[in-house]
Amino acid sequence: MKFLYYTGLFLSLMFSANSFALEQQYQQPIVDLIKAFKNHDKAAISSHIRYPLSRTYPVPDINNEAELVERFDDVFDETLIKQIVDSNIDTDWDKVGWRGIMLNSGVVWVDTDGKIIGINYQTAKEQLQAKNLIAADKQALHPSINTFVEPILDWQTAKYRIRIDDLGDGNFRYASWSIDKKTSDKPDIVLLKGEIEFEGSGGNHSYTFKNGRYSYVLQVTVIGCDTSPPGWLEVYKDDKRILSQDIINTGS
Repeated sequence: MKFLYYTGLFLSLMFSANSFALEQQYQQPIVDLIKAFKNHDKAAISSHIRYPLSRTYPVPDINNEAELVERFDDVFDETLIKQIVDSNIDTDWDKVGWRGIMLNSGVVWVDTDGKIIGINYQTAKEQLQAKNLIAADKQALHPSINTFVEPILDWQTAKYRIRIDDLGDGNFRYASWSIDKKTSDKPDIVLLKGEIEFEGSGGNHSYTFKNGRYSYVLQVTVIGCDTSPPGWLEVYKDDKRILSQDIINTGS
């Protein structure tokens, strides 16, 4: 997907300049992970993943080992497996501060225990799945918002359902409903010309939409700690924050 490509490109450029060589103490878990891929041991690989494993919306996240084994070929194709199997522990894997350990400038991310926490790669099978899901998604949306190039996210807070779509040429659209409504209903709010801003070198970013004196900001957590929410919604009136709600459901 285009958004995945741009995010991966950003991470690659940032981390290539800010990465550090992998220390000896972190090497054995990576060696074990590589061995599992060399042996094509899906069960072993599934145990080397921290769940849920996020996938690019609208493809559903993978929540446990059984789901990973079932969807293994959707996530790992020959190209990605070869990158992992052929990787050199001394030159291709780097520890990047608290964020974790990355393969080849961020194609795969693992924690210091050798568990995969992120994959910035999408197989042809998953791309096709996403295409079919997007087509179904458009059919289910209210007619006023069922035209877009690519869906970015469909999230829920305790009170709101929020959707962001890319309309093309970097024009992001924000739509929201109260939590008791469906996306087939007309949105309560629709805002255009949102701006994306990356924060630091971790890939975390935000979308900001203006509505007169009000600003709607959706913060997206790409790399965080175990207790970090996927993101949160903030609403400002002028420069004063009047609302902040964590995302409790990613809609995937």
